[in-house]
Amino acid sequence: MDYYKILGVQRGATEDEIKKAYRKLAMTHHPDRGGDEEQFKKIKEAYEKLTSGPATEHYNHGHGFGGFQDLHEMFNMGRRAGGRNWSFDSGWDDELRNPDISISVPCSLEEAHSGFSKEVEFKLPSGELKRMTVSFPPGTHRDIKIRFAGEGGVMVPSRPPGDLYVRANIASHTIWRVDGNDLFAILEITVWQAMLGTTVEFDDIGGTRMQITVPPGTQSRSQLRLKGKGMNIRGSTMRGNAFLEVVVRIPTLTEEDKTKTIIDLQGKV
Repeated sequence: MDYYKILGVQRGATEDEIKKAYRKLAMTHHPDRGGDEEQFKKIKEAYEKLTSGPATEHYNHGHGFGGFQDLHEMFNMGRRAGGRNWSFDSGWDDELRNPDISISVPCSLEEAHSGFSKEVEFKLPSGELKRMTVSFPPGTHRDIKIRFAGEGGVMVPSRPPGDLYVRANIASHTIWRVDGNDLFAILEITVWQAMLGTTVEFDDIGGTRMQITVPPGTQSRSQLRLKGKGMNIRGSTMRGNAFLEVVVRIPTLTEEDKTKTIIDLQGKV
C-alpha cells in the first residue's frame, strides 16, 4: 500500500505537508461527517505509518508529529468559534456530538404567571417532525430556558441524542407591562375622583378583582404600589409587586358646556 499516494503527498514530504494533507482528508472522509468508512481507515493507517510506530524511520526518517492531539485542538477551535455544533474529546469515536435544538413556544402573560403545558411540533435535523408536550413553571419569564434531555437531534447513531431547549415567547399584554417579577399598568380617573378620592375595581394578572383606593388629592402621574400583586416568582410562593400609574382624565367641554360654566361662575361673583 502506497501511504504517500493515499495522502496525496510526494515521497519525502515534510512533516507539515503530511499533517496538512491528513487534516484535509480526515475532515472530508470521516464517516460521522458522511464520508466513506473504508477510505477513512486507509487515510488513518497511512497517517499512522508515516508518523509513528516501526514504519516511521522507513517512511519519514524518524520525524513524527502530534497526531490526534493536533486534530483534537483543531476540532475544539472550530467549536469554540461557533462554526460547528459538535465537540471533540479524545479519539475519533468521541469527536462528534448530536446537535441540540432550540425552539420557542408562544404563550400569554397570564399563562407565564400561572404556568402552562403545551404540545409542540418541531423538525429534527433529519427532517423528521417530532411532537411532545412541554411544561413551564409558574413565574415563567423570557430568560427562562427549559432543557429536555435527549429530545434533540440524532445525526450520529453511536452518540447520545442532543437536547431540546425551549423558551417561552410571551405575548404583549393589553393592560400589564412586565419588568422582571413586577407589573405596571395605567389607571385612568376623572378630575373629581382625583380631587375627592375614590375606590375603583381592577383585575390583577391572575384574574382576581381588586378594590383600589385612590386617596383625595391624587396627582396625575403618581404611582400606586400593590404589594404582592405582581408575577409569581419562580420556585417560591411569593409574588412581585404591581404598580398603577394614575392618569387624571381631563374632560373635553363643548361650547355649550363652556358657556354654561362661565354663566355659573359669573353668577357666583
